[in-house]
Amino acid sequence: MHDGIDQLNAILYDDRGFQLRGERPALDMMSSTELHAWFDNVRNVLEGAYVAHSEPWRQSGMSGPEDRWVSLRKPVADCIERGGSFLDIGCANGYLLECCMKWTAERGIQIDPYGVDVSERLVDLARKRSPQFADHFFVANAFNWTPPMRFDYVRTELVYVPTELEREYVRRLLDGFVRPGGRLLIANYTEDHPNPTVGILPGASAISHILDHLAVLGFPVEGYRDGYDPVKSRRVRIAILNNGERHS
Repeated sequence: MHDGIDQLNAILYDDRGFQLRGERPALDMMSSTELHAWFDNVRNVLEGAYVAHSEPWRQSGMSGPEDRWVSLRKPVADCIERGGSFLDIGCANGYLLECCMKWTAERGIQIDPYGVDVSERLVDLARKRSPQFADHFFVANAFNWTPPMRFDYVRTELVYVPTELEREYVRRLLDGFVRPGGRLLIANYTEDHPNPTVGILPGASAISHILDHLAVLGFPVEGYRDGYDPVKSRRVRIAILNNGERHS
């Protein structure tokens, strides 16, 4: 998947509708150049797969029909219990933000959407989808990006970074992205999966139980929301981490 480590010799299939190629690299041997290459090639693989589709949910990482998207993505919106700013890390074409605005509005909650993605092409799609929020979308890698503000809600996934950097990544988000009293939402789309390694980015963790995984990393979880797709028996769990004072 990336130039600086190993040549690709395996094919991984993901429910997001793309193929990922590569071996799991020896992360403790990765130099800064190799880490940069890891992120660059993650961008290239996802960008190419997403823009190949016309349906907005496929451009945002979901294979199959839209009802599966709703089943497995609406739990993100269910974590939002009051109005405020919401940053989606890995926002792709911005469709999840768009849907979360709709789903929370149905409960009388208004959110101010923001998105960041490593792909300039995908962020361009997001800006075109929501031109009224064009200046709310950023092209950056959240692992080393300094946001212009802190947010009431931040959504992310641990597969966005190599396994050895997960603790640093979560701590960085809590310290620099989430407002005091705000919520960090960590989505796991392989919850209870019998083979969570399928479709995982090479070098990222295969996680079947996100709450246990976060406990090992040293992060207490305030709660969670689940979604279930009966068609493929797929489960998603969104772990809720509070930052500082209790979120009410």
